[in-house]
Amino acid sequence: MRTSVFPSREECLELLRACHVPAHIVKHSKAVAKLGVFMARRLAENGIGVDVDLVERACLLHDIFRVCEFPLEDFSRFEQPVTEEDKAKWRKLKERHGGARHEDAACAYLRDAYPALAQTIRKHRYTAIVDKEDRPRTWEEKLVYYADKRAMHDVIVPLQTRLDEAHRRNAFRRKAAGIDLAEIARIDAAIFELQAELFAPIGLDPDAVTGEFIDQYDASAGR
Repeated sequence: MRTSVFPSREECLELLRACHVPAHIVKHSKAVAKLGVFMARRLAENGIGVDVDLVERACLLHDIFRVCEFPLEDFSRFEQPVTEEDKAKWRKLKERHGGARHEDAACAYLRDAYPALAQTIRKHRYTAIVDKEDRPRTWEEKLVYYADKRAMHDVIVPLQTRLDEAHRRNAFRRKAAGIDLAEIARIDAAIFELQAELFAPIGLDPDAVTGEFIDQYDASAGR
């Protein structure tokens, strides 16, 4: 990768293809980018300095190494036919990153060429919002973190709906990591505070901002 501020959208999509990112994760990442870009533009229109392109690129690449956390024995939930080339690529990625979380693996992969992008991606870990050192601080970091928490697979849903689904899906993993119910409640409360912070300048009801709402809004604006 060449050294620059961050890759183009087309280069991000090519990186996803090169890393054999599963189809369902690509769809999720595009949904995250859809919400992240929409909110970044609304904030910019209200006088807040946000790098819309950085938000889009970070959203597209935030789960580029998500597969590193998957068990690579059962592919029944994958949408596309899984090839031997896919399996070989994913196993190589898991070996290379040595059990690192996908946020950290992506940061390590991107930081030399795209340091701002790498750091923005690193901050989307669920528990980061209450971490004194790693919590999202810039508008771009906050938007990527938040947009990821609104995209349930490839559908933009109300925050509570998405959090409930994630808690069910990750119950075993979070218990193993020592994240108890009290800590989950504290993190969720912080995410709702972030939602209020992000939407206050926009003047929209967060739950009303769905994929369909964004499409209609962009169509009326001629985008």
